[in-house]
Amino acid sequence: MRYLLISLITVTVLATVSLGWLFDMVYAQYQQENRSVTTIEMAEGIGRDLATVIDSTSNINEFLSHWPTNSQYTIYINELEEVALPRALMEQLMQGELVNLETQHSQLLHFYLSNKQQILVFEFPRLSQASKYTDQQYMLTLSFYVSLVLLFLIWAYPLLKQLSSLRKAAKSFGNGKLDEQISTHSVSYIRDIELEFNTMAKRINSLVGDVKLLSTAVSHDLRTPLARIRFGLDTLEEVEDSAQRIRLQQKLGKDVDEMTSLVEALLNFARLDQQTLTLKKVPVELTQLLNECIDSKQCDTVEISFNCNEQQMTANADRHYLKMALNNIIQNAINYGQSRVNVDIDVEGDAFVVRVSDDGEGIPEKMREQIVKPFIRGVRGGAGHKGHGVGLAIVKRVLDWHNAVLVIGDSHELSGAEFKIVFPKNN
Repeated sequence: MRYLLISLITVTVLATVSLGWLFDMVYAQYQQENRSVTTIEMAEGIGRDLATVIDSTSNINEFLSHWPTNSQYTIYINELEEVALPRALMEQLMQGELVNLETQHSQLLHFYLSNKQQILVFEFPRLSQASKYTDQQYMLTLSFYVSLVLLFLIWAYPLLKQLSSLRKAAKSFGNGKLDEQISTHSVSYIRDIELEFNTMAKRINSLVGDVKLLSTAVSHDLRTPLARIRFGLDTLEEVEDSAQRIRLQQKLGKDVDEMTSLVEALLNFARLDQQTLTLKKVPVELTQLLNECIDSKQCDTVEISFNCNEQQMTANADRHYLKMALNNIIQNAINYGQSRVNVDIDVEGDAFVVRVSDDGEGIPEKMREQIVKPFIRGVRGGAGHKGHGVGLAIVKRVLDWHNAVLVIGDSHELSGAEFKIVFPKNN
């Protein structure tokens, strides 16, 4: 919207100033070209010639007797004492200058006859100065406003086109096409709105996908333990042996624990999905944080090694959520690895890069985009591993909050999966 406002002000100012200057120049040029044929100047020229002739003739009355009586131009002679003019105008006359006076219906040109010591008055119908160039002024004014409107239409056409595209996209989105996106350009007037619309559409599409996955996960993962509990309760009613009853009760307890684990996973993911979440970013020493995560994940079946080329790597982040993401990604490597997990951190350009790799079966390339979605589980690698498929979804969401990038690939050293986190220094 800032670009829209700036461009609107710029077009308005430039169009008004430039077109006004252009038409002023055209009008001035036209005035100059047609200046010699104006009626008022012709009358002034005739009056000066008459004043020269009358001032040099000896018989003024005879000259005046030959002037046509039916002409709209009238001349008469006044004595100096008979002319009631202000002193300033009299001095102007004495210096040989023309004095032009107007009445309601006529125009009077006064000339001083120096030889006769008299005043010549040349009278003719008053010229309408307001309508002198009426047609020309109307045409120039009309041309000015037409040009101004055309310039605004030229400016507004891209805006109208972009608004039309936005309307079509919004209509398609409302009809259920949730993957609808708007093509954005760097010089778009409403680029901010287009970007916000694309972000909104992507967000809603993601939420709808999460809901579908959630319904699938709940229907599958809850229905199975519920069916086992129902079957166990029915069996428990028929069993009289105390030892067998204890074993059945233990199985029922495990099914309840599995359901509780799933509900907790769903709640954790739902909390991360809240828009009101506020990150508390503080300087976090990444090497120390990774050491804490690795220490809490040590196990007898998997060896975890940590490599760091630099001792101090500090980034601005929410320590609690970043630790949650790192714990999840390391735990995922332990679950799907066979016997070894490598954790490396290094500096590459303007980013810290964390690599977590394992010696498991890896992740097929076609599943790498899907594996970070909630309730999507990969190929089971570790013996006895159970999960609900929200660990990597939590990792992805936390990294998005920190403007970090998660890249899934193959580990060249361990031949399993490699999760690379690119964390910007200036976050």
